[in-house]
Amino acid sequence: MKTFVIVLVLLGAVGVGSGLSFGQCSTEVEGNDIAQLADWVTTIPGSACIRGTINVVGDWDFYRFEVTAPRWVTIETITSEDTEIALLDEQGDVLTVNDDVEVGVVSSAIRQYLSMGTYYVLVHEYGDDNVIYDYTLSVYSEGCVQEVESNDSLSLSDGIGTIPGDLCATGSVDMVGDTDFYYFTVDSASIVTIYTETTGDTEIALIDDYGVRVAQNDDTPAGGLSSLLIVDLDPGMYFVEVWEHNDDGLIGQYTLHVTADFCTSEIEPNDSLLLSDYLGMLPGQLCGTGAIDVLEDVDVFEFDVAVASYVTLSTVTGGDTELALLDVYGNVLALNDDVSVGDLQSWIGATLTAGTYYAVVLEHNNDNVISTYTLYIAGD
Repeated sequence: MKTFVIVLVLLGAVGVGSGLSFGQCSTEVEGNDIAQLADWVTTIPGSACIRGTINVVGDWDFYRFEVTAPRWVTIETITSEDTEIALLDEQGDVLTVNDDVEVGVVSSAIRQYLSMGTYYVLVHEYGDDNVIYDYTLSVYSEGCVQEVESNDSLSLSDGIGTIPGDLCATGSVDMVGDTDFYYFTVDSASIVTIYTETTGDTEIALIDDYGVRVAQNDDTPAGGLSSLLIVDLDPGMYFVEVWEHNDDGLIGQYTLHVTADFCTSEIEPNDSLLLSDYLGMLPGQLCGTGAIDVLEDVDVFEFDVAVASYVTLSTVTGGDTELALLDVYGNVLALNDDVSVGDLQSWIGATLTAGTYYAVVLEHNNDNVISTYTLYIAGD
């Protein structure tokens, strides 16, 4: 198996290059210098980032986000310049302002508990007497939505946010026959992963906005009591139902996760370094989606590391993946089949110097197909 991977991906290894990528952040659209022209960021619960510039002295950038469930929200800039940010409510009243995170750090940050509603963020250069060539604004919520009983029907379901994003909710099955419903919206076509973390025996179902069950799972393919669905969803509203398998027991607590990223979809053929799909640059979070749709198919993804970092690579799938990490010359740096005994997904962690690397995904033993998988690559 290892020899097969090495030989295959070395084909076409010479002369591979790539352009820079800014990961999953969107980009501001000028002019957004008043609240009425604010660029959309995200729905909370959830998370998103957007890149912008203060390209002329006195430029102001406005951004808009919506809170659908009361919670703590963090708003921050990452920049080497001197930003100042303000949080405004729907009426345009300033709730709070921040210049520097701390002494000697010119990035800005606000952490505020917000009720449901629409909010605006103003980003500008402190003093309005200079330009900022590049900044990243991040808006994200902390913690999971807590279920509110009774949420035992579609009409009473709890909202958990918008995809793409990283959503979660905590709940319990505190009486026999209890069932919990949650809803989320999908803004752009996404590969969505839905799973539970629990010591009880959950079962979950995905339901569309017509009330039709489109997917259902009891136990993960590894045989655990948690549940897992990986689905390709078009824009719209969806519901997740969570209950105790067989409706004959209780679950003290479970956490429901609904996640999706701005993933790069594989473009076949991508079975060599020369034909690899480019995911982006670390630090940050990257992801790619693909399938092992024929026997002995191999998928190769390329990424760059800007500065020495601890990097993790992992797959989320219902199949039996194997994962390899290669350097720019095609040398295998690490190889992993299963995360642990009984868990068929793969995981690699390694400290990498700056440079170009490749992730190779294949089906263990090359004797089966995998209908879909998501590859995640993250680095600090």
